[in-house]
Amino acid sequence: MSRKTLLALLLALPACAFAADPAPAPDAGTVFSGATVYTAWDQAPRKVSILVKGGKIVFVGDEAEARAAAPAAKSVDLAGAVLTPGLVDAHGHLRGLGALRRMIDCRGISKEEIVRRVKAEVASAAPGAWIRGRAWDQNRWSDTSFPTAADLETAAPKTPVVLQRVDGHALWVNAAALAAAGVTKATPDPPGGRLERLQDGTPTGVLVDNAMALVVRAIPEPRPDEARKDFVAGLEACAKAGLTGVGEASGSSSLDLAILEKLAKDGKLPIRVYATVGPKSLDAALLRGPFSEGRLTVRALKIVADGALGSRGAALLADYSDSAGNRGLDVTAPGEVERLTEKAMRGGFQVWTHAIGDRANRTTLDAYAKALDAVKPSDSRPRIEHAQILAPGDAERFAKLSVIASMQPTHATSDWPWVEARIGKEREKGSYAWRTLLKNGVRLAGGSDFPVESEEPLLGIFAAVTRQETTGKPPGGWRMEEALTRPEALRLFTVDNAYAEFAEKRRGRVAPGFDADFTVLDRDVVAVATPAGEILKTKVVMTVVGGEIVYRAGERP
Repeated sequence: MSRKTLLALLLALPACAFAADPAPAPDAGTVFSGATVYTAWDQAPRKVSILVKGGKIVFVGDEAEARAAAPAAKSVDLAGAVLTPGLVDAHGHLRGLGALRRMIDCRGISKEEIVRRVKAEVASAAPGAWIRGRAWDQNRWSDTSFPTAADLETAAPKTPVVLQRVDGHALWVNAAALAAAGVTKATPDPPGGRLERLQDGTPTGVLVDNAMALVVRAIPEPRPDEARKDFVAGLEACAKAGLTGVGEASGSSSLDLAILEKLAKDGKLPIRVYATVGPKSLDAALLRGPFSEGRLTVRALKIVADGALGSRGAALLADYSDSAGNRGLDVTAPGEVERLTEKAMRGGFQVWTHAIGDRANRTTLDAYAKALDAVKPSDSRPRIEHAQILAPGDAERFAKLSVIASMQPTHATSDWPWVEARIGKEREKGSYAWRTLLKNGVRLAGGSDFPVESEEPLLGIFAAVTRQETTGKPPGGWRMEEALTRPEALRLFTVDNAYAEFAEKRRGRVAPGFDADFTVLDRDVVAVATPAGEILKTKVVMTVVGGEIVYRAGERP
């Protein structure tokens, strides 16, 4: 047979003759039944079944009708559990959460215990290794002053040690780390940063906000495969906690975005990720434009206006009540916040700005007002992340400018013991003011800022309604005039967060046409009749994203 004749025969064959794989089987659907369902935050719960096809909800109602509509559908019996729209964390740090697995976890332990753990790590550390840790909080110690390098000297005389404060805005390091980074008495404070010093100017071993970079740049970079493992570990922890989505608030680098995008392309993002880029990555992001890949969306810029209240880096309009002459730090100059905001808005990117102190919130609102006036976007939904301390009148400005207040309920219950010491009784009236913002017509978003706080959204719901620590302190709750109701707390972690991601027409409710994102719990945390303490006992039964069960209690990931 000639080559010409063979080619003619091949061309005559039907296209299916060349198919390497059979066509995928059609989606017969899945019926989720047997649960009490909160279809929305403002609706009473109902015993209904949910038919899902192609990742979307196609029917909510009687089980017999659902099965008649899809006779071949798979069945998932939820056996009396309680189903809510998928719970979402508006503000977390996935890689940081995953990295905790290979760091010293300093959450809730004393300075002495931290030093003991450092000593143990040093004993088994490989040559050239740096000891890393996270989440110390001097406000929880018997001595609430900052720690020093001298505290670590006996435990780690030669091995560099870097321990990040709970808020991520300060480092506690030893002398070996300072030496490796070349930080000395002569090292000046960088703009937006502060080296804690002895009277003679010698660095004590604590670096605040932009000063942290002086040491961070000396730490060996993790291997790309290690960074990927950190993201995977963080994502799995979130799915286990009942989260169907996370606002990735780290201001991701190009490397981190590449890792997330590869995970998304490979179908290995168990939950939805709404990611931000940092200022250094903004130009590249604008060239590409906002985009989505599977469960990943990239369309926001993260700016950091000030530091944190616990490390006295939050920018205040007046001095700290417990630190005369100190009004905090402008981590990003107000003029630069305005420039970056305008640039991002012109490129179709949403803007998130970290602002904790009243001065930072005010200057950020000023920057937003100028950028909005210059660009006149149709629907930009700018956000202020944390919005912890507000001066009188600024809640109204949030509403006037349509700025979303992205807040973390567990920050209030972690911080309440020392807030008054930092800012005094009068300014305290404008702190963690969720109800005040709602009364002024402000849209909220709810998160945790994990790993600063736990990634578990049920702890956020508990804090929102009780204004208490899990220990029950303070009795009766802290400034309960700012608490939320149970339904409002559910709204905070569902449709409010969908709105904050421009997704309120697709997520945040259990309704036909919406994405099939559910959180399934073993008890009702929304009903007023349920004692608040029951929220803390609640277990996640199942996490469903796009109709796929990404976590089921009792199963290993």
